Amino acid sequence: MKFIIQQAAAIKKMEILISELCKSLGVSRTTIERWIRQGKLPVSKKGSTYGFHARDLKNWAAKNHISLNLEPRPVQGPETEEEISLSTALETGGVYHQIDTGPDVPSVISACVERIKAVPDDCRTDLVRQLVKREEALSTGIGGGIAIPHPRTPLEYLDQPMIAACFLKNPVNYHALDNQPVSTLFFILFPELKFHLYLLSSLSFCLRNRQFSEFLKTCPEQSELIEKIDALHLAQKM
Repeated sequence: MKFIIQQAAAIKKMEILISELCKSLGVSRTTIERWIRQGKLPVSKKGSTYGFHARDLKNWAAKNHISLNLEPRPVQGPETEEEISLSTALETGGVYHQIDTGPDVPSVISACVERIKAVPDDCRTDLVRQLVKREEALSTGIGGGIAIPHPRTPLEYLDQPMIAACFLKNPVNYHALDNQPVSTLFFILFPELKFHLYLLSSLSFCLRNRQFSEFLKTCPEQSELIEKIDALHLAQKM
């Protein structure tokens, strides 16, 4: 009993960093910062650093009917952290519009990879080769005008996992499961396989939502897309 009381007291005094809160809620740093500006989160500021007290966050979560786990986490480096959020990966990879491509899959992949800023210039050729090879084995066009290109193996030249959303200027025959042309592609790129599995699951959760799939047809800006993704994942916790 004494240990439980001491542990509860420690959690009440525990200060949560913004990065830890992002992971606990499954939303991006951009969303947390927007909530702070809007006065929606209980927050303290020390210099340029934001901090959150666990007790205040627990009260906020209870009031908004949100499941929030603030138990202390083991310290992990970025190379071993599995719980990167979909929106954070999208912030890294970026969102790109009006991509002009040729009429076939290799030209689509090449044009999109050329636009993804986070891919090192000297690695683009290898990435295109790997992605095209994956498509030759089996199309990643999942239907509804959407494809999820990804390599078969991890990309050692990437420092962190990312998702790049690419909206084509004109739909292209991508040999999708429903034989419909593709206009929206989510490239999942990762330095370790575990990131791919986690991000694919998170993205699939969003794509199962009909309103989200319709929303993609508007070719949203990056901030709008991240906000929609965060709202879906937050609703899952309620």
